[in-house]
Amino acid sequence: MLRIWQLSLIVATTIFGLAAAYAYNIPMAFGFSFGLLVLIAMSLMKGLSPGIIIRSMLEGIGHTKEVIWLLLLVAIVLPCWAASGTLDEMIAWALAFVHPSYLLALSFLISLCVSMILGTSTGTLSSVGVPLIGMAVHLQVPLPFIAGAVISGAFVGDRTSPFSSAHQLIASSTDTAVPVQWRAMLPTTLAAVISSLGFYLWLDLRANRTAASFAQGIVSPSESVWQTILLLAPIVILLGSILLRLKTKYGFMLSSAAAIWVGSFLKQVALGDWLSDIWYGGVHPLTQGKGLLHMISLVALIVLAGAFNGIMEKSGMISAYIEKGLGHLRSLTAATIKTGVFGFLLCLISCTQTLPIMMCGRNILPFWKQQFRTAQLARVIADTSAVFAAMVPWNLLAVLCSTFVGLPVEQYLPYSIFLWSLPLFTALVSVYADSSWKTTGVASDEQ
Repeated sequence: MLRIWQLSLIVATTIFGLAAAYAYNIPMAFGFSFGLLVLIAMSLMKGLSPGIIIRSMLEGIGHTKEVIWLLLLVAIVLPCWAASGTLDEMIAWALAFVHPSYLLALSFLISLCVSMILGTSTGTLSSVGVPLIGMAVHLQVPLPFIAGAVISGAFVGDRTSPFSSAHQLIASSTDTAVPVQWRAMLPTTLAAVISSLGFYLWLDLRANRTAASFAQGIVSPSESVWQTILLLAPIVILLGSILLRLKTKYGFMLSSAAAIWVGSFLKQVALGDWLSDIWYGGVHPLTQGKGLLHMISLVALIVLAGAFNGIMEKSGMISAYIEKGLGHLRSLTAATIKTGVFGFLLCLISCTQTLPIMMCGRNILPFWKQQFRTAQLARVIADTSAVFAAMVPWNLLAVLCSTFVGLPVEQYLPYSIFLWSLPLFTALVSVYADSSWKTTGVASDEQ
């Protein structure tokens, strides 16, 4: 077990390095490397052999392969959609069916429905988030507004859908049956969804977008039915592969291949142009700076984060402090706040969504179930750790969200109502459960 000053030094160095890199616009991997070096040094002082540390780092890096694949394929598929005309065709059809007066509210609802079906925020943002943002660009809607709406909708399914890997991970980490967990999450989910929808409706009505402004932004879909079918084929293939539960990376590969074929056939895009667009991102406003070149620094960050997580998991260096910090859980409210704080700290230093969910679930569960129902632990983790990951700029999930919407976290976060309202609502539910218990002397259903 590390001493408190050693653990504090690791956390402080990691957060300071990442925050400094983010503030001064230098590669995040450079800032993160300081925390990794301190972690390695402290692990050696603890007695871990260099061989164990290297194996732990390699195992941790191995766990990031899917995220690395996804980032690289995002850098390929978006420029391919733009060059083939698929992206503009999606935007045109979205403009034809979505009324501008309720653009933000409808974008939130569309993202919500698709995310509940797909069970993934990245799949939702790539399939419907990108065209919705493109539509907002045509209508001159502020990008932070539309980014907040589509990210909020995407995370409804990311944490709530039975098809979500995060939802399943929360259930397994807390020994909770999925239907029981879903019922426990329902009150905060409904409260956050209603609050988000109300906020986006208010923004829509406040903007007073008219039919005239809508007509000025219209981009007509292709007149040929067959051309429309071909142009939309890449996105249909992506959605179909996700619905068939293929790995997301295979869906992106198939969609990219389809877009290249369509662009070569309809637009006569040359091989050199394809390679240039994929490397640099192309000239489309929604894909500029999103090519493979832009992803190199992000991939380096993910590799370092994987190595960091591997050492943390292998050494178990913070498990004892979690046990010590929990103490005796005297009330559901106190337990909720402590769990949320642990989840947030883990999101700050682990750079993933998975590790905070697993560590909170596995380490807190033995103490939690002595007094409260495990379903309530699942609810608290779903409302804190699962969404905090999208709120920390250097977290891998936030990096993916920023990549899709083309905005840094601090710009979309104030308008992503679903994300930051969930921790507030879950605390209120716990307060209500505690007050109900004190009034009746019998544990409420919430506990």
